[in-house]
Amino acid sequence: MFLNQMMEDYKISNNKRSIINTFIDRLWDSEYVFKKYKKQYKYEVMGELLDNREDLIELFNKYNVIEYTVCRSFYKKKLESIDYIRVRLNNMFGFLFDKDVYYNRKYYNLLLTPKKEYFRLVNIKKEIGNIDDVKYEDVYNNIENAFNEAELIKLESIDKKHNVSFSNYKKLINTYIERIFNNYVSIEEYEKDHEWKLNISVDGWSEDNYVIKYFCKSLTGYIKMYIRDVLNKSNKFKECDICKILFKPTTSSNKYCQICAKDVLKKQWKIASNKYRHKT
Repeated sequence: MFLNQMMEDYKISNNKRSIINTFIDRLWDSEYVFKKYKKQYKYEVMGELLDNREDLIELFNKYNVIEYTVCRSFYKKKLESIDYIRVRLNNMFGFLFDKDVYYNRKYYNLLLTPKKEYFRLVNIKKEIGNIDDVKYEDVYNNIENAFNEAELIKLESIDKKHNVSFSNYKKLINTYIERIFNNYVSIEEYEKDHEWKLNISVDGWSEDNYVIKYFCKSLTGYIKMYIRDVLNKSNKFKECDICKILFKPTTSSNKYCQICAKDVLKKQWKIASNKYRHKT
């Protein structure tokens, strides 16, 4: 799918909605779905490197595999243009909304404490030949304190995230797609309007790269505005009865967001028209 061609076709099309629907379907049908998986910090405990101290061996064996959750955010192979947008959307959802991933960096550093403590003792053993002066309680407290701090940081990170499910996130993103299509300015138009000349010498660069960057920046901006203007001021907003996305009502009786309200009116009009035809 060549995004640049799609954007150009949209400008002259008499069926713009069809092009937008095609784009939306392809975006969410991408094989690069939002996927979480487990990673591990691990190390092998060698008893002889700890002077065969049973207390320390038992302690480090308890923590020699530490799991944490990440989401897939990087792919080595070349993707189709629209897939780069999908990957950006996945990462943004994980960073802003998913409560299992993208915590403060310090959290992940603290999870490494048992491994760091282990190799600290190994280095002491190498330097002076024994670890007789190492106290079990000190090592244990270093690990426990780090894990307690990590848990607090995790809770703080989760607290900063907003309650938006992935299904509602998709609906929210879809509401911005038409706006992004309508606001698109091609490279040629931008060069003409701003008396600016694009100078790219990187092999493999195409106008699709320009479109990808435009989409990613636009969607990031819209989501940040949604958080600022809606989620952070949710007392002024209502939840749509159908799609569950927050919207700003114009009257106290409003139950639907603008998009769902249009669908409801269409259905009501169709029912009313059928009743009228039956009467006549």
